[in-house]
Parts: sequence; structure tokens; C-alpha cells
Amino acid sequence: MSTQTDEQANIGRVLSFLREWDRGDGTVRGRMLNTFLTLNSGKTFYELELEFAQVASLFLARLTTWMKLTYTFGTFLGIQLKAIGIFLSASSHDQYLMEFLEDGGVHSLLDILGHSRSNEEEKTEALRLLLTVSNAGRKYKEIICESHGVTAIAECLAKSNTDETQETAGALLESISHGNPKYQNQIYDGLIALMACTSPKAQQLALHNVHTVQCKMKTAHCSIVEPLLSMLRSLHLEVRDEAISLILDLKCYDVRPLLLNGLVTLLRPTNKVQHHLEESEMIKMTGTLPVFVQQAAAAKAIRLLAKDSEELSRELLSLGVIQHLLYTMGNRDHADAQIQASLALEHFIRSYPVIEEHVQRGIGRTLFQAFMHHTDTLYMNMDESQAEILLTNKVHITEGNVCDLFVEASQTFLFTSCLYQMRIIVSLFFLVNPDWTTSHEVTPCLKMSRLRSAVRNGKRAGLELLEAAEPKRNRSNKAAKEEEPVNASSPSCARHTFHPPADVELLRAQLLRWYDENQRELPWRTLAVTESDLNIRTYAVWVSEIMLQQTQVSTVIDYYNKWMKRWPTVQHLSSATLEEVNQMWAGLGYYSRGRRLHEGAQKVVSELEGQMPRTADSLLKQLPGVGRYTAAAVGSIALGQVTGAVDGNVVRVMCRLRAIGADSTSPAVTEALWGLANTLVDPERPGDFNQAMMELGARVCSPRGPVCSQCPVRSHCHSFRTVHREKEKNARKPPAPPDIEDCMNSETCPLCPSEPWDEALGVQNFPRKPPKKPPRVERTLTCVVTRRGEEGGDEYLLTRRPKKGLLAGLWEFPGLLQGEKSSESKDKAALCAQISELLATDVAESLIQYAGEVVHIFSHIHQTYVVHSVRLKDAGTQTRAENARWLTRSALQEAAVSTGVKKIVKLCDSVDSEKEQSCNGGKRQNCTGTKKKKNQPTSKKPKLSAADSGSRQLSLSAFFSRVKQES
Repeated sequence: MSTQTDEQANIGRVLSFLREWDRGDGTVRGRMLNTFLTLNSGKTFYELELEFAQVASLFLARLTTWMKLTYTFGTFLGIQLKAIGIFLSASSHDQYLMEFLEDGGVHSLLDILGHSRSNEEEKTEALRLLLTVSNAGRKYKEIICESHGVTAIAECLAKSNTDETQETAGALLESISHGNPKYQNQIYDGLIALMACTSPKAQQLALHNVHTVQCKMKTAHCSIVEPLLSMLRSLHLEVRDEAISLILDLKCYDVRPLLLNGLVTLLRPTNKVQHHLEESEMIKMTGTLPVFVQQAAAAKAIRLLAKDSEELSRELLSLGVIQHLLYTMGNRDHADAQIQASLALEHFIRSYPVIEEHVQRGIGRTLFQAFMHHTDTLYMNMDESQAEILLTNKVHITEGNVCDLFVEASQTFLFTSCLYQMRIIVSLFFLVNPDWTTSHEVTPCLKMSRLRSAVRNGKRAGLELLEAAEPKRNRSNKAAKEEEPVNASSPSCARHTFHPPADVELLRAQLLRWYDENQRELPWRTLAVTESDLNIRTYAVWVSEIMLQQTQVSTVIDYYNKWMKRWPTVQHLSSATLEEVNQMWAGLGYYSRGRRLHEGAQKVVSELEGQMPRTADSLLKQLPGVGRYTAAAVGSIALGQVTGAVDGNVVRVMCRLRAIGADSTSPAVTEALWGLANTLVDPERPGDFNQAMMELGARVCSPRGPVCSQCPVRSHCHSFRTVHREKEKNARKPPAPPDIEDCMNSETCPLCPSEPWDEALGVQNFPRKPPKKPPRVERTLTCVVTRRGEEGGDEYLLTRRPKKGLLAGLWEFPGLLQGEKSSESKDKAALCAQISELLATDVAESLIQYAGEVVHIFSHIHQTYVVHSVRLKDAGTQTRAENARWLTRSALQEAAVSTGVKKIVKLCDSVDSEKEQSCNGGKRQNCTGTKKKKNQPTSKKPKLSAADSGSRQLSLSAFFSRVKQES
């Protein structure tokens, strides 16, 4: 009867609310909307239905209608959109979403995006609602596209002037492109048109989304080439990098010839420019800086394409890329264009030495040698005459002789192998005959020179290798002894480092492209991208990094979401109690992490005026529990600091990339890895790069079973190369020439493996870890003490652990370590003494019953709980210790207890279940609690394994009632 009365009262309240809405003016409705937002944010469909007595749709219909009638005037539009958002984002059902669409909600939202009276905040709210609609499924994406949504969203993105609106629009375009094959071409064309806008942020987002859509399409439209090449003119590095990344992706499509020809053409801009002007002046007077920027970007793209494949190199050579690169090197008005062209030309010459003659003949021997010895700095020392030589060079490699060049290059392979063997023979001769240089009028270097002269008319490709192999002048033994030891942070072995900057740039581009396509959607990553408040963003990333220490991602997600919902800011966390923090952390393990988070939050509020540290160094110094990795991760992800981050996954990836096989925990390897991480980290996207390295280690370069075929940076991996080289050796093939990056002093190198190669391990030879120290074995006596509670249910006695050490501050059942020479009587006596000390009464040993054993493994302890139980007859028994208290069963389940305590509870439930089954099996005389005869044999209580203890979870009450009857 009371339930029916409550329902009628609730319906009356809702009807009164709707009448007030219908009769109210704008001011009244605005007040009602503010109240609605405060009381209903985050509610599910069923919670809203309960709140509105199953007629919530009536209020949604009123909201939608009012929005359609008033959005052109801007009356309370922002708050209307937020209120509608509560309905559309309500989980567990899509009824509200369907009703909103049937009322023409999508058309209204798209009109708001293009209306001149809509401000940026209102457009952002409208975009968020459309994003909610899109994320609901394929049919909803199609509705947006059918309503000409792509055009409206793209125009909003192009014309908007706030990052928040543009990023939301970009996210919406990306959302409707996923799983929407019917309108894929429409989205693709809209994004290409968007590339021609003038907003750098919009250009960057358009390029990013084109990249996403392009990966799903089998062809590329030729209309993409011109706007894409125009993006290389942008003065914003992010836009140029996105454009180059897309060009690299398009190399496999039918637009490749147009792209390659366009890139080569950009190396010789047709605009006549004034020379010797400052770049800032040039922008104002001639507008030629974008042309030079485009020239530099084209040279960079050409280098990356040429490094990607020999086929692309051949096509570029046939387009006359060498002559155009030399011309770009002569552009003394823009240093970056010279640098990028020099790096690209150097790649062609060193990869295909047969091109050397053409270049040397075209620019002269003196300038060529200066270029080869000082590629990176030639532009700084170049005079006008040298620049003129480059600008007017006559190097001409036609399509007809490109094939001849590559055939010639392939023929030199055999010759190169012979030169390597010759180098070994000559070096051994000088080693055996150290006085040969003094007893002969011809020096070894001259002998080597004559050797080179003998083959000069042969294949010149071997010349470079021979010069690199030329022995150095003899040094005295004293000089060798005085040589500096190897520095761990800068390894002496070439293969342990990254040398050419171009290799680093390519690795960054490949890894970030893979990450953009394959990253997991994780709540802390979403917060790091979407949260504009720097303080909240830093706090959110800090919490995630602490939780992820020694804990799997799948386990952390649920804990993280609950934590951030309860304590969304550092101020909220600082006001919580340690008991609440431990309760929230229960089951996550390594409980000191939660305590340090709490301590850190209190320090931020009390000592740092509520502001999170703003640099990695200050994070390291000012927050408890934050080490070198955590500080670097938070600094790069949340604060955008350019710093590497080395965790377990990154250690593994780095060691395999650079063939570091020594103990990965040694100081030498640790410092070397941090040096490599700081070298590799992308200066534009440090947080994404560090997360990409971790993602690669977690999902591809895993500890066991790495999937090398899916690795985006496999071409840089020395471990992968080593595996194939070892396979060739085992196949008894002719030995290949030694790799110039092989370690020649592995016996003294602190990073090379000290153990022999294990063929069965493959790339898992890197890194090597020292054997783990076996965990300490402990046995703990534990007693589950119960009494009858005031409300009739059972209550359990728990004690709090010390504030420091293992499981600090958590609650557990009374217990103590078991002695080495223990027995059942000694165990019971020890437990009786401890329980009697905790309570204001003595406990008889006869009350204590053995329940079984529970095994719980910590990282460094193999713990076995020897579980007993006791039922107290006096319901009023109190504790006299400050660290002990009684808890009901429901309170016990919510308390800050460890996983070991939960296992003990499951064990007792399992024992209870077995007793009940035994009673039902006909042995009623043993279940009634009657005394056994003296001559009746007693059976020893079975010990249950940890696996058995968790198989069934039943109530403890029947088990403790049984104990009471027996006592």
C-alpha cells in the first residue's frame, strides 16, 4: 500500500514540474534547467525514468522543441544543450536517443553549428551531442551524413577560432568515419576539401582524419595531391609533419607518380625571390618564406621515401631528383632547405655509391669532398661561388640510365665482399710484421693507396668501404693504456646507439603512425587529451601512473574509473581519510602506493597552494612515491615536457632495438637506456611517443612470444637482424661481410651480452635479466573470531596492520607468525594468548577450531595462512586495543582488506559448504553437536588448497553456528 502511495506522490511531483515548465517564462525555465543539471548529471536511463515516474520522455520532448524554437535567438541555448546531453548520454538504453532523432534533433544541432548567432561554447556543446549520437552506432552515423553533416562539421571546424571547438569537431569527423562504409567516400571528399582552409589547427585535424580514412580505402583520389603538397607550405611544424606522414602512406596508392613528381618539382620553386633578406622581412616583402618551407619539407619527404624502398628511389632518380637536390642545397636564403636537401643527397650517395661519379663530376671534386665530410654544416660555410655551382649544376640522370645504375650497384656486391676479406689479410700482415713500416720505404697507407689505384678503374663502389677499412696509424702502448674507459651512458659500440638523425626521425614517424592507428582507448589517455585544466590533467595522469606500477592495465581500468569519479581533483583526494583511500585501493596490491598518493595530495594542497608541480624535476622532488620514470611519464604526457620515460616495456624495446644484452638492471644499462630514450623522444609529441613505446612493448615486443612481423620499427631492430644472421650461419651459407654496426669489442662493452647466444630464444636473447631471488617463505597463524551482533547478524574481529611495511594500514584477522617447531596445541595456545590480549576476556583453547590453509603469493613472500576460527558466546565482548574493531559481514566486504583476507573468508565458506553437504549425506549425529564416544576414532580435518578455497562462496553464519554448537 505504501509503495502505491509513493508512486502516486512521485507522479504528482513530476506533473507539477511539467506544469511549471509549460507555464514558466525563460527565466523560470533557466532556473529549472540549472536545478535539473545539478541533480541528474551522470544518471543512467533507469535512474532518470525513476526520477520522472517513467515519463522522462515528456520532458526531453519539451527540451527538444524549445531548443528548435529558440536557438536562432540564443536564449539559454548552452544550458539547453547540456540538459539534452544528460538524456542522450544516459547509459543502459537508447530510447532517449531515438526520440531525440525522431523530433529532428540532429538537423537542429547541425543548424546551430552554422548559425551566426551561435557562440563557440554553444557550438562545442552541439558537437558533443553529435559525437554522442555518432558513438551510438553505425545507423546513427548514417543519419548525420544523410543530413549533410559532414559539410556542416567541416565548415565549423574551418571557421572556428577555439581549440576546444576544433578538437571536438575533429573527433566527431573521426568518429563518423569509423564503421561507416556507406558514406566513406563522402567523408573522404569532405576532408580533402577541408585541407584547403586557412586554419592551421583545422588543417592538422583534417590531415589526421584523412590518414585514418585513407587506411580503409583501396584507392586514393588524384584531387588529394595538390592540397596535400600545399600543406608543406605551412609555417606550423605540426601541419607539415602530418602532411609528410600522409605522403608516406600514399606511396602504395595510384597517386604515387603525381606525388613524387610534385615533390621533385617543389625542390625548384618557380617564384623569383630576393636574396639575403631576413626571413621575417621576406614574409612581409615577398611572401617567399612559405615557398622555402615547402622546399625544405619536400626534401625531407623525398629522403624518407627513398629510405623506405629501392623502388621509390629508382622512380625519384628517374625524375631528376639529384639535380634538384643540388639546386636546393644552393638556396642560401633558407638554412633548413639546405640541411634537408643535404641529408637526402647524402642518403642517395651512401646507399647507391654509383651515383657518386655523377655528383662529383657535376659540382667538382673540391666541393664534393667538402660536402661528404661536412654534410650537416656545409651550408654554414658555403660562399657565393659554391652556391652558384650548386644552383647551375648539370647533373642529369635520365630514366634510361637509372636501371644501369642499379645493375651496376648490384654487381659491386661481390667486389665489396672481396675487399672486406682483403682488409682482414692486410691487417693481419701488419699485425705479424710491426716493423715492416720502418724497414721499407713505402708505408702501409701508401701500399693501401696503391691497392686502391689498382682497382680504381673497376667498381668505385668499393672505394668508400676500403677507405673506411684503412688501418689507423700505430699508437704507443702508453697511449692505449691512458685511453678513457667506456662510458655507460655513451656506449662505444656503434650498434647500441642511434647515429644518423634521419634514422631517429624515421623511427619516430613510424612508431607514432602505428600508435595513432593501434592505441588502446584507456580512460587516463582520454583525460590527458580532453582535459584542458592543467592541474586536473597532471593529477589524473599521476594517479594512472601510480596505479599502473606492477599492475596490469586490465586490472587498473576499473579501479581508476572509480577513483576519479570519487576524487576527481587533488583537492578532493586530500580531504579524504587514509581509511577511505585504503578501502578504495583494496585488491589492487602494493598498498603503499595508495598511501603515497594520499600523502602527495595533502602536500600539494597544504604546501604547494593546491597546484601540481609543473616539471618532471619538481614532480620527482616534491611528490612522495614518484621516481624517475613516473616523473618523466607524467611530465611528458600531462605537461608536454620533452623527456624520455623508461619503464619495463621500454627497457625491453630499447634493448632489442639496439641489441643490448647485458643485465638490464645494471647501472650501465640503465643509464644507457635513459640516454637512448632522451635521444629518441619526439620533441613535438613527447607524451604520445613515450606511450607508443610502452604500447609497443606491451602488445608487440612482449617478453614472451614477440610478434616481430607486426612491429612498425622492425627495420631499426638489431636483435631482429641478429636472429636472421644466426639463421644464415646455421644454414651453412657463405659468411656475409661483417656489419659495420657489429660490436667489435664485446668483451669490454658493458652493454653486450655476457652469455652465449641461445638460438631457441631468438630476439628474446635481449635483454637478459638476472635470476630472480626466490621469495621468502612464511606461515602465519590466523584466527576468524566472531560474535553475535546487536542486530542479530554475526560480527568479525579485525585488527589494523602497522602504518609502515607490508599491507600498511589495512585490516586483517588476528594472527601471528608460526614458529619453526610448531604443533596444533602450540598454535592454539599462541592464538588464544593473542585474542585474549585483544579482548576483555579469556578465550579457551577448546573453542578454537582448525579450518584449513590459504596460500597467497606476494612479489617477495610466499605466504601461507593457517586458518582457525572461534565463536564467542558473549555477544557483548568488547575490544580493548585501539587497533581492533568488530565489523558486520557487509562492513567487512567494504572494508580496506587485502586479497589474502578475502581468500580466508572464501575458505571458511567452503568449509561451511562441506559441512552442510556432510549433514545432508546422513551423518546427522556429527552435525548436531553431540559429544563423541571416547573410543570413536577422530578424523583429521582436511587441509584445503588455495584453489579449492575459492571455488564456492557461501555464508559464514551456518559454519560459525556449527562451531558454537560443538563448543
